[in-house]
Amino acid sequence: MKNDSSNGQFEPGDELDAYRVVSVLGTGASGTVYEGVRIDDPNQSVALKVIHPKLVRDHQVSRRFRREARILKTLVGPNLVQMLDSGFCSDGRPYLALELVRGTALDQALSSGPMSLDLAVALTQGILAALHIAHQQGVVHRDLKPGNVLVDPDGTARVLDFGMAKVLRGDGSSDSLNALTEQNMVFGTPEYMAPEQARGDELDHRADIYATGIILYELLTGKVPFEGKTVIGVMTAQLKDDPPPPSGRESSITPAVEAVILHALAKDRDERYASAQAMSDALSTALAQPDNPDATAPEHPDELATRDTDYALELPDALMKTQRAAAPVILHESSEEPVSRTWLIVGVLAAVLGIAMGVLMSFGSSAR
Repeated sequence: MKNDSSNGQFEPGDELDAYRVVSVLGTGASGTVYEGVRIDDPNQSVALKVIHPKLVRDHQVSRRFRREARILKTLVGPNLVQMLDSGFCSDGRPYLALELVRGTALDQALSSGPMSLDLAVALTQGILAALHIAHQQGVVHRDLKPGNVLVDPDGTARVLDFGMAKVLRGDGSSDSLNALTEQNMVFGTPEYMAPEQARGDELDHRADIYATGIILYELLTGKVPFEGKTVIGVMTAQLKDDPPPPSGRESSITPAVEAVILHALAKDRDERYASAQAMSDALSTALAQPDNPDATAPEHPDELATRDTDYALELPDALMKTQRAAAPVILHESSEEPVSRTWLIVGVLAAVLGIAMGVLMSFGSSAR
């Protein structure tokens, strides 16, 4: 049997650990995906994901690949692709053996133009179902886009490629690997990037909600809301521009569905849907009440209750971590606190002035 070829690429018939390569499914920036079968069970077809030979010594790429394997082990659901196995090629490159899902990438499906409202919503709810599972495990995808969604022959949306994903700890902060390698770095695809992602801020699951809103916008209109001639131009639009109303590009979009899209695309993540399930529920409501956009508004009762007391109570640092990260300047609704601080500052200045005058008078007396 043949083994790895000299250039590090596999040909049909080559053996890759416990698998035999059948064909090439696709090639990306970081690796190649092959169709393969188990050598001991030729009836079991798999997708084999292998990084490019030139990236073997890139520690960041290798660590992300291993992290993706750890993440995929925890994610199981009908709208995800199951990881079956992992290991190493004979040259030391890691590989993943994934469930082989035949279908069409969503970006390819979009090449035929906008989709019907019912189909677009159904696919979006499938994406949200996958995100719901991922977010429950503390996983943020960070690179959600049509190219990372596969539509299988049954019409089910499957979310792929968690290579850029990050894992959040219970307190909302990222794991140590992310903190060491990704601080102040921007990851993702500009056209689907949330404003906080474009700024390089710490992210949570609501960045995926934003990307899903972009995808739904594109499914219904055939275009993304923010375009530009350069990456910086697109990212600037994500930060500053309001999205053009999708109904202005496609008249069949109902007021309720448009409201869901615009809520998902809120610049302030606190104004988006609080979860993937909440956005999916809003889409169901939008289909049932197409002319009632108010029925799709996000609800954040817990966050609103917290904010009502934050400013007056000055909660301890541990409890204020999330609010301070989003808004470094803390407001005070009570008028007594700012006034007392003002008089304190005046008193300090007066004391300093008095001391200075005393020193000058002392020097004057000494001179005489």
